[in-house]
This record gives sequence, structure tokens and C-alpha cells, in this order.
Amino acid sequence: MSAQARRYYERGKQALDGGDLETAQQQLASALQLAPNFGNAICAYAVALAKAGDCPRAAAVLRSGVPRASSPISAAAMHATLGDVLVLGGDYFGAEDAYTAAGRTPGFEARCASGMARVHARLGRYREMAQALERAATAK
Repeated sequence: MSAQARRYYERGKQALDGGDLETAQQQLASALQLAPNFGNAICAYAVALAKAGDCPRAAAVLRSGVPRASSPISAAAMHATLGDVLVLGGDYFGAEDAYTAAGRTPGFEARCASGMARVHARLGRYREMAQALERAATAK
């Protein structure tokens, strides 16, 4: 990855953290033009899109990024972020699938279990929600 793509990513991430969603989207899109397989930029760009209210586009960015992921950890991060985006957009069954895919990767157990708890709560599956929260709390 080029140093310029990294700079665009850093500026985009800083704008995202500061709440400037328009600048974040511009900078992160520029990073992805230079380095289309940059997993952190894909996730951050999707988060910026989702926070701006464009959940379908955010989901599409993540779905297109998963096959190009540079590692299983990067793919899992994209799946977990996809789950978050789909919950925000109201696609709870899609989020369940995304969290399940991400949860197969070591290190993502707690994040995916807490995401599944949100999904179960939204679907009225309170027993499963409690079980997922317990898994999230005990995950290492």
C-alpha cells in the first residue's frame, strides 16, 4: 500500500472520529482508489457511509471488500462491521449471517456475541439474547 493511501486513510479516520462525515467519506474513498484492498479503509469508509445514513451502500462496500481481504482477520473485521451496518439498517437476518461468519475467526468471539445479542433483542428472542450476552462477557 502506498504512503499516500495511508495518509488519506489517517485523515479520513481523524475526520470520522471528529464527526465530519463528508470529509471522512472523501478521504477514505481516495484511500480506496489508491489501495482497493486496504481493509481498514474499507471498514472505516463503510462506517462513515452508515453514520451518514447510507446503510445499503455501506453494506455493498463491505460485501465487495470481503473477497479481496488480505487475511482471515481482515475478512472477519469486514464481516463484523457488516453485521453492525446491517443492524443499523434493519436487516437483522443478514446481520446474523455476518456475525456468524466473523465469529468463526479467533479473536472476534466477544464482538460477534454482543452483535448477536443486539440482533436477538431486535427480533424478540430474549432467551438467545441473554445467552449471547453471557458468551460476550466470558469471551477472551
